Amino acid sequence: MTAAFAHSTAWHDAGVESREGAESLSELGDLLTSLSNKPVVSVRYGRFPDGATPGRGLGPLAGQVHSLVAELHPKWKRYLPSGAEAPSASQIEALLEPLSADAAVELMTALAVDNLVWPSSKLMNREIAHHTVTRIVKRLGPGATWWTNRQGNSWDPVTACTFDGVVAGSDGEYFAILIQVGED
Repeated sequence: MTAAFAHSTAWHDAGVESREGAESLSELGDLLTSLSNKPVVSVRYGRFPDGATPGRGLGPLAGQVHSLVAELHPKWKRYLPSGAEAPSASQIEALLEPLSADAAVELMTALAVDNLVWPSSKLMNREIAHHTVTRIVKRLGPGATWWTNRQGNSWDPVTACTFDGVVAGSDGEYFAILIQVGED
């Protein structure tokens, strides 16, 4: 009887873990989606498949950034010079620099709010964006790693567009990406 109970408890705990994971992913998705302002600001979120978790490395997360850029490229292609191509996943990985959680909150908020092409044009309310981004960063937790292509007023492009900015983070299980792109 004890063995059956232990087995039953283990099964129950796995079900609770799975449900909590789905709720975490759903909340993360809802928060990120509320920051989206297509085609200028796009987001991507998810859970890494087993065996693909990046730990503290960047590889699979850079691959997710690349996948988002690949989705955006056809939408912006008509504005780009002929033959312009987005960087590969390995090139994006080499371009991204680490950020602290506090810097990730500030930069992700700025990318959700401030139009890179027309700075006087606001994309959404700053207080709402800041509150939402703070919740995203807290959801991924203190062990999450954060990355960007922007350093102050300069950046290394992760798209073929003239302007772009990305913030990507992961706790090793879940990931969150926000990117703003633009052409003048």
